[in-house]
Amino acid sequence: MPDGMSSSEIRELFFDYFTERGHDKVESAPLIPRDDPTLLFTSAGMVPFKPYYVDENPPFKRAVSVQRCLRLSDLDEVGHTPYHATFFEMLGNFSFGDYFKEEAIEWGWEFLTEVIGLPADRLWVTVHRDDTAAADIWRTRIKFPVERIVPFGDKHNFWGPAGDSGPCGPCSEIHLDMGAEVGCGRADCDPGCDCDRFFEIGNLVFPQFLQHADGTREPLERPGIDTGMGFERLASVVQGAASIHETDTGLPVLDAVRDEAEAASGRRPPAGKPGTELVVIADHVRAATFAIAENILPSNEAQGYVVRRLIRRAVRRGLVLGIEEPFLYRLSGVVAETMGGAHPHLAPKREHIALVVKSEEEGFHETLTQGSAMFEEMIASSSRGARTRGVVSGEDAFSLYDTYGFPLDLTEEMATERGFTVDREGFRAAMEEQRERGRSASSSRGARTLGVGAWEGRRAQSVFVGHELPCACGEGSECETAETLLSGPVATVVSEARRTGDDGDGVEFTLTESPFYAESGGQVADTGTLTVGDVALDVVNVLTRDERCAHVARDPRRVVSPGARALARVDVARRRLIEKNHTATHLLQAALRGELGDHVHQSGSWVGPDRLRFDFTHFSDLSEREIAAIEERVNAWLRADVPVTSESMNLEAALERGAMALFGEKYSSEVRVICIGCGESEMSLELCGGTHVERTGEIGAFAIVGESSVAAGVRRIEAVTGRTASSRARQNADLVRELVNVLKAAPDELVAKARELASETSKLRKAIEKERQKVAGGSIDSLIEGAREVAGVRMLSARTDAPNIKTLRGQADRLRGGLGSGAGLLGAVTEGGVILIAVVTDDLVKKGALKAGDIVREAAAVMGGRGGGKPHLAQAGGGDPAKLDQALEEFYEIAGRLIGS
Repeated sequence: MPDGMSSSEIRELFFDYFTERGHDKVESAPLIPRDDPTLLFTSAGMVPFKPYYVDENPPFKRAVSVQRCLRLSDLDEVGHTPYHATFFEMLGNFSFGDYFKEEAIEWGWEFLTEVIGLPADRLWVTVHRDDTAAADIWRTRIKFPVERIVPFGDKHNFWGPAGDSGPCGPCSEIHLDMGAEVGCGRADCDPGCDCDRFFEIGNLVFPQFLQHADGTREPLERPGIDTGMGFERLASVVQGAASIHETDTGLPVLDAVRDEAEAASGRRPPAGKPGTELVVIADHVRAATFAIAENILPSNEAQGYVVRRLIRRAVRRGLVLGIEEPFLYRLSGVVAETMGGAHPHLAPKREHIALVVKSEEEGFHETLTQGSAMFEEMIASSSRGARTRGVVSGEDAFSLYDTYGFPLDLTEEMATERGFTVDREGFRAAMEEQRERGRSASSSRGARTLGVGAWEGRRAQSVFVGHELPCACGEGSECETAETLLSGPVATVVSEARRTGDDGDGVEFTLTESPFYAESGGQVADTGTLTVGDVALDVVNVLTRDERCAHVARDPRRVVSPGARALARVDVARRRLIEKNHTATHLLQAALRGELGDHVHQSGSWVGPDRLRFDFTHFSDLSEREIAAIEERVNAWLRADVPVTSESMNLEAALERGAMALFGEKYSSEVRVICIGCGESEMSLELCGGTHVERTGEIGAFAIVGESSVAAGVRRIEAVTGRTASSRARQNADLVRELVNVLKAAPDELVAKARELASETSKLRKAIEKERQKVAGGSIDSLIEGAREVAGVRMLSARTDAPNIKTLRGQADRLRGGLGSGAGLLGAVTEGGVILIAVVTDDLVKKGALKAGDIVREAAAVMGGRGGGKPHLAQAGGGDPAKLDQALEEFYEIAGRLIGS
C-alpha cells in the first residue's frame, strides 16, 4: 500500500495525469447548480457538465476537475460508517463525445495502480450485466482476473441521471478489498455485499442514454465518459486512515471537536475510532462552512434550510458531548485553515462564516430552551397514556413547529432518541389546516380588490419601450414635483381579462408596445393614463401574469376592448423619483461591499417613489460608524456625478466581466447590465432590467433612515433620496436645536447629557426594583409561616402580586430557601399573562420524592396551560387566569399524590 502521500499531492497528481492526456483543467463549480432546478446541490462531479453531453459544440471535448459536492441522501449514515459524508470532493475526468469505455478503463486503472500505487491484487471491479463491452475491456486490455469481475444489474451498476433528467448509463466500479477480517465472513462475499470488506474507490460511468423527466430514455448521439473518484476515500486508503474523516484534511477538525468537548465537560473523547457525535459534528461543520462561503445562508427554504439543519444537528450532538455553548463557529475556522490551500476562497470569508454559524447556534440554543420543555411534556403525557403511547401526535408536532420553530425533522430526531415516533400525516393535516385558514383570511381581505379573470383574445406580450424616457418637464429638480405625463407610442389593446371588481369597472389588458414598467426586480410599477378615443383611464398598476404584461385600470365606461387603439402616458415625475431610488440601491450595495466585505449580497429590495429598502447578507448589527461611512460613500459618488450606462450582452460575458447577479434569480441568455462610472472609476456593475437615472448627480442626496434584522444573517437598510433626504437633514437640524433648548446643552454636549440622564434613570429604576423585591421577599417570609404539612412534607401555594416573571422567580427562590425542606407553588397574573412557578428543595429532589416539573405541568393543566423545567424549579404559563386560584389550591392534592410515585 502507498504511504505518506498528502491530499494536496493526490490532487496535483490527478490533475497532472489527465491534463497530460489532453483534458482541460476546470475549476470546481459552485455548490448550487446553475440553471438546474432538478437539484438542490451539486451532488456529483458531472453535474456542472450535464449540458455538454447533449451540446453539439461543448467548450471542450475533455475535462478534468475536483468538484465540491454536497449530498444529503446518506445523511443518516454519517458517523455510522467509515465512508459516508455530506460534503466531499469528487475527482473526475470527462469526455463529451470524444473517447469512450476503452480509454476510461485503461486510464482509471493506470492512475490508481501505477500513479497512486494501489495493489492490483486487492482490487475488484463490477460491471453492468448487459455491458459486455466493458467486461471484455477489463479481461482483454487490462488482463484483469475474470473471478474478480462481478456483474450486477441496475441497482449497483447503472448511474444517473443527477436529478430528474439528464445523461445516464451503465458503470464499472473499482473496489479495494480491505480484508476478510473486516467483512461478514461469508465465503461468497463480494463488492455487492453490505459489509465493510469492499471499499469503493472509483466509478467509471458510461453516459450513453439521455433520460427525460417522465423516465423515458433515448440513446445519446455522442456517448461520453463521467469518471468519479471519491477524493476523501482515496486519501483515506493512501494514508492508511480508518475512515474518510481521519485523513490529513479531516483529522484536524475531529481533534478540534475533542478539544471543545474537553474544555466544556472536562472529559476528552478518547483517541482512536471517533464516536458518532464527533464525526457528525466534524462533517456537518465542514459542509456548513463551504456552503456559507458560497453565500448559502441558513434559512427556512431550499438550500438555506439544509445548512440550518446541518448546523442544528451538529449543535445537538455537541450537547451529547457536554458542549452547551456555541462552539461550531470556532470549528469553521479550523475547516477554513485546513482546507484553505486547495480552496483559497475560504480565507477571506473566514470571519463572515464564523459570524453566520455563531448567530445560527445562538438562535437554535434559544429555540431548544424554549421548546424542549413543551416536548418533554408531550413525551411525559404520552408515557402516562394521556395521548397515544409512543407517538408524538401530529397536532403536538405542529404546535412545536408553529410556536417554537421546531422543524418536523428535529422533532422526529428527538422523538426517535426517546423511542417514540411522530405522526407525520397528522402534522401535514395541521399544516394544511393553517394554510387554509390563511388562504381564507387572504381571500376575505382582498374581496374588494381588482382580481384577474381568465384571459380572452389571442395570447400576446407587450414590448417594453420605456427605458429611455426623456424628461417631459425640462431640466432640473422641478421634475420631482411636475405633474406631467409622458406619452408613449400609440398602441393596440391585444387582449383583456374578464372585468372584475364589485361593479365590473376594473379591467386588465395587454398592449402591443408599452412605456409602463411592470413591477419586477423590486421596482414598483409605473402609473399614468391610457387614452382611448376621448376617454382617459387611470392606469394604477402593471403586473407580469403568465408572461403577459398586465395593465390594471378603472374603466367604468368600458372603452377598452381587444383591437382598440390607445395612447399610453407614464407619470414621468413619479418615474424619475423611482429611478433615483433604484440607482441608489446599486450604489448602496457597492458601498456595503466596500465597507463590510465581499460577503455582502442582495437578498431582496423594494424601490418606490418615496423610499427604498435593501436587504443584504450580513450577520451583525451595523455600527453608527459603519452606517455613517456607507452613507458618506454613496453621497460622495452622487457628488462625483458620473454616468449611469446600460448595455445588453451575453449572460456568461456579463458574469465574467464581474457583474453582480441576484442569488437564485433566473436570467435569460441575453441580459441588461447597468454600469455606474464605467470608463472613469467603476463603482457598480449589476444585471438589472429596471430604470435608472443618467448620471448619479441627478439623485441629489442619500440618507439612511433605518437598519434592522429581517432574518438570521439578513439585514435591512431603508433609505431616502433627493428632496426627501434633504428634508430629513433639515428635520434633524431642527431636532438638534430643540434638544439644545430642552437639555440646556451645546450641540456637541447633547450625547453626554443624554447618557447622564439615562444613567440617573437606570439607577432610580434599580432602586425601585430593589425595594419591590424587598417588600415581595418579606411577604413570602410571612406566607411561609402558614405552610401546610402533606404526607410529612411542608408545602405552600400562594398567589402574589408580582408584576413580572423576574419578581415572581425571585419570590420562588426565597420560598425555596425558606422552606428548608418542602415544595411550593406560586402564581401571579403578570403583565405577560398568568404564570406558575413550582419549587422543590434539594433533599426531596435527591430522594426522588418530588419533581417541580411534574407539579407545574399538572397544576398548569387546571388552567389549560403548559409548562415544565428542572426537578428543583419549573414554570408554566398560558391558560385561563380566572382558574389560577383553583390551580394553586389543587397543588396540595397534586403534590401529595406525586410524592414517592
